[in-house]
Amino acid sequence: MNLNFCPTSNLLRLFLLGTPSLLNGELSPNFQLSWPTPNPAFAHGMGYSAFLQKTGPDKAFSSGAFGCVRNNGYKFHEGLDLFPVKRDSSGRAIDSIYAAIDGIIVYVNDIAGHSAYGKYVVLEHDGVKPMLYSLYGHLASIDPTVKKGMPIKVAQKIGKMGNSASYRIPLNRSHLHFEIGLRLTDKFQSWYNTKKFVSPNRHGNYSGFNLVGIDPLPFYAKYRSKAFRTPLDYLNSLPQEAKIRIKTKKIPDFAKRYPELCDFSPENKIWNGWECIFGPYGLPIKLQQTGNCKEDESSIQIISYDISQHDRKCRRLVENKKGKLVPGEQLKVYLELMFGVHLE
Repeated sequence: MNLNFCPTSNLLRLFLLGTPSLLNGELSPNFQLSWPTPNPAFAHGMGYSAFLQKTGPDKAFSSGAFGCVRNNGYKFHEGLDLFPVKRDSSGRAIDSIYAAIDGIIVYVNDIAGHSAYGKYVVLEHDGVKPMLYSLYGHLASIDPTVKKGMPIKVAQKIGKMGNSASYRIPLNRSHLHFEIGLRLTDKFQSWYNTKKFVSPNRHGNYSGFNLVGIDPLPFYAKYRSKAFRTPLDYLNSLPQEAKIRIKTKKIPDFAKRYPELCDFSPENKIWNGWECIFGPYGLPIKLQQTGNCKEDESSIQIISYDISQHDRKCRRLVENKKGKLVPGEQLKVYLELMFGVHLE
């Protein structure tokens, strides 16, 4: 698939990873996707060292990737850290940052000290199914035209790459933290209030706790190779890591926001819970009604899980505690957020 260089202003020319085109009589894919920085390395098939910012001079470039890549594999990283291709004479990154997909600006945090993401922007991509969210963190500045509620086009400028954060990121490790994925709940503050966090939630429903990411690299790679038509096709291709049954008749707003991921019928009178299928690292990829919850069983049941996830040092979805299978800590958080329940 050839890259199409697409002018986005009189001054800039940014590449898109293809545009919708006819392939064997079908559109594949049906939306435009852009790399969020001007670095063409990934599009040219180059490796991690050509675009990922590692966490230190003695660290592997994979420390800037998605997954269990931090602290010798014991700490999870939700997105990609992408380094700049241009700096000014003082060493500051001067790369512009661009929207990955058409969407709407739903959140702007312009106070660096209020978040580990520093200055960051969240976009809602309501033109794709299921609706995705993308996050752009550690910005040096946010474009003055970027305002909450404003529509934004793919490859439109969002801001400048930087090293802003509530902690110190060295200037020479300036980068974009980029995430893309799903949002868990409309009632994040209610969940947050039940926890013993020291700092207040300043970000409403757009806290990083409430956004669960997919690995951007295979998503972009499969898009480039026209391996899927829609994000739903991509999610359906992901491996299933766990199937969990939860005994509740609450209809989560997640199901209303993502009807494409939900098997639910209001006419069903005998259902008494949900079966939730989770993909890599706990990404919810399917919810379906069930009438199989039993009176004498606990509210959470592990129906099945991929035992290979036990080999991970972080984000194990299912754990064995005293001979009993239970949800891992992160999966418990996701279930609490999605269903508004409290799990011990």
